[in-house]
Amino acid sequence: MRLGLEAGDDTVAAAVELGIEGVPIDAGALAREGYRKILAPLRKKGLSVCQIGAFGFNPLTSDTDALAAETEVLKSVLPMAAETGCPYVVICGGNIDPSGFGAWHPGNRTDTAFETMAERLAPLLALAERSGARISIEPYLKTTIDGPEAFWRLHEMLGSPRALVANVDVTSHFDFRDYIAPGPRCAEVVEGYAGAYGLGHIKDIGLNDGFHIDMGLAPLGASPTDWVAVLAGMAPHMPPDAWLILEHVSDLAEARRSVALLRGFAAEAGVVLG
Repeated sequence: MRLGLEAGDDTVAAAVELGIEGVPIDAGALAREGYRKILAPLRKKGLSVCQIGAFGFNPLTSDTDALAAETEVLKSVLPMAAETGCPYVVICGGNIDPSGFGAWHPGNRTDTAFETMAERLAPLLALAERSGARISIEPYLKTTIDGPEAFWRLHEMLGSPRALVANVDVTSHFDFRDYIAPGPRCAEVVEGYAGAYGLGHIKDIGLNDGFHIDMGLAPLGASPTDWVAVLAGMAPHMPPDAWLILEHVSDLAEARRSVALLRGFAAEAGVVLG
């Protein structure tokens, strides 16, 4: 697997220091500035694009102005994806609440939500097909596409397009019970997206003190997740042009620790990280 890294403002510095080739870029910046301007400083440092993040595109948002603006970003970016060397443009899994990934809306699991997602994605997927791009949905516990079953339902509604794939990120699927005993949910996620893998994401979460459930981002190794088993399970399904991205790393110091851990897990799993 090719390795990518996202560490906020320290992304480029950490990638260079730790010998990681892939770094993500923002779809909005790519649309505004064009691929030549975006790629020039990365290429000077020997880096490649591992992800084009269009997380602001929420197909179900009730903010129609935001939806129109983000749709235009995608229309601009999808034809440029091949020029960046990365076909994967990542979008939100759909949330009627305008927050996208933040809050949750009870209408997310209705037939209407799926029908609306399919309607709004269809022309963009046609453009992606023509451009050699892939629209990679980020499944998440709070969004309409919250697991393999929901993803395949949407995929079938759209006619099973090759251009529609899914980011595979086990912890994005965890509820409290999964956090306590992650094995079954990890296996379900890893196998459930087989045949539709886009990118692989690695991040960890921690359980915070509180009256009710409160889980947030945490350094790799914070949860009981068996990352060796996760990596071994993902490896056979990762496309040759995909990346495994360690994301939501807070700074350079954490990058050093977490990358060392991840490489150790990969070695134990028999997975080569390029």
